[in-house]
Amino acid sequence: MNSRMQTHLWIKCSTLIVFTTITQIACDLQGASGPQLLVPDLKEPSNGIRQVTSTPEDMHVPLVARKPEFSVEAQKPELLADDASGKKAGSVPEPKPFPGIASKASPQMKKPEGPKAPPVPEIIDPLDKLVDEAIEVSHRRMLSTNVHTPWQIAHGILALRWEYSLYQNNKRIRAIDWVSTGPSFRGRPWFITTPHGGKGHPFTEPYAFEGHPNQFLAFYAMAGIPTDHEFKTGDKTITIADMISNAKAEVNTNEEITWTLWAFSRYLPWDTEWMSDRQEEWSMEKLVRVQMQSEPTKSACGGTHGLFATASAVNCYLKDQKQLRGTWLEASMRVRQYVEYARSMQNRDGSFSSKYFEGPEYASDVNKRVSTTGHTLEFIMEALPQDRLDEQWVRSAVYRIATDLIEYKSQPLEPGGMYHAIDSLVIYRERTRPEYAKYLEELAKYKDFEKPEPSDQIIGYSKQFLQQQKSAQYNQQPQYRQSNTPDNDPSRQARRRGLFSRYR
Repeated sequence: MNSRMQTHLWIKCSTLIVFTTITQIACDLQGASGPQLLVPDLKEPSNGIRQVTSTPEDMHVPLVARKPEFSVEAQKPELLADDASGKKAGSVPEPKPFPGIASKASPQMKKPEGPKAPPVPEIIDPLDKLVDEAIEVSHRRMLSTNVHTPWQIAHGILALRWEYSLYQNNKRIRAIDWVSTGPSFRGRPWFITTPHGGKGHPFTEPYAFEGHPNQFLAFYAMAGIPTDHEFKTGDKTITIADMISNAKAEVNTNEEITWTLWAFSRYLPWDTEWMSDRQEEWSMEKLVRVQMQSEPTKSACGGTHGLFATASAVNCYLKDQKQLRGTWLEASMRVRQYVEYARSMQNRDGSFSSKYFEGPEYASDVNKRVSTTGHTLEFIMEALPQDRLDEQWVRSAVYRIATDLIEYKSQPLEPGGMYHAIDSLVIYRERTRPEYAKYLEELAKYKDFEKPEPSDQIIGYSKQFLQQQKSAQYNQQPQYRQSNTPDNDPSRQARRRGLFSRYR
């Protein structure tokens, strides 16, 4: 039974195999589609075939998903050699860093950079170009530390500020840096200490040290020297703040207060009040009242310094107060009055009267013309409101000073009057192009100069000098008297005015 069933099953399987084979052959012969085996075509390129080879070691590694490697610093691929044409043969581009991941950079100590230069405007006005050239030419008039006096050098600081340079042993140094080392002149130091702080060396002879009380302090105020700036004197050190403190203590009505008012209007608020060492109450307003008692035509340099100080004090007041009252209104009217006096006596070439406010006069001598016109223009630059700087008579005066400084650049000029003239041009540039002037000022502070050689300090001079002046009643010296103080000798007064007013 079982053998009969196996025989029939074998017959049926053989018949099915034969039938399938015959059917496949018939389909191939007739081109009909039918079920085919998935056999790869060896004639096709093998780019689409990925061959995976396994090593014996891989067979023992467990089938675990590997974590991808994310390194902060990507490995730079090895570059192939360059071909003859200079191109990279088969070079692979350097991979870009992942977004948000900054590359490590070693910190570096950088030198403080100077101010970023603002966009330099195109100079459309020819007068601006002339002013810049005149100031630049004046930088070439170099003074020497071992030849010129403190009075002359201090005037240079007034005009050219931080960029003013000197010669010291054939080296070019910054004047402010050298003065800060505490130099001396003819055995006397530039600065002395006092019980109330310190000050510039007082008057000894014409054109040596200060010609007026606190004159150097006013010059440093114009240069923008900060109150914490230090100056060496002997074995001690004083600051601008110490000089201001001493000026407050020593101020009195017997001495000229012009330069004290000038300096205070730059450093102190308009409502400052204090007590002097004589137990006298003082204020900025009182300084203005005392200054207005001085007659300009009887003062040094035609009274231009006193008028400048008054105008500067009024400007200090107007920075905080909108309306002028009392003493401040009177001072403002006085300033405007003398501005019109100067305008009415202006010469055709733009220069001002060589007699200041006494009457019209033209000076053919360039030294006198630069000095008188420069002093007057300096006062006018401080006194005029902003909307009047473009008036033709003002431009003519600026043109005259700038032209004289350029045309006579090879001729020696007296430092005092010349530097006041340069200061008038510097103030004009500061007011007409404030952003550019501010940039030049900051740039000058970062400018590299040779380091000045330290000066030999004179130890103990201050105490000795103060004792000598106390015994000689220093406060009664005529050079320090207020200009409106009566003088019994008119010839002596005229002689003194002739000595000190021309170039100061």
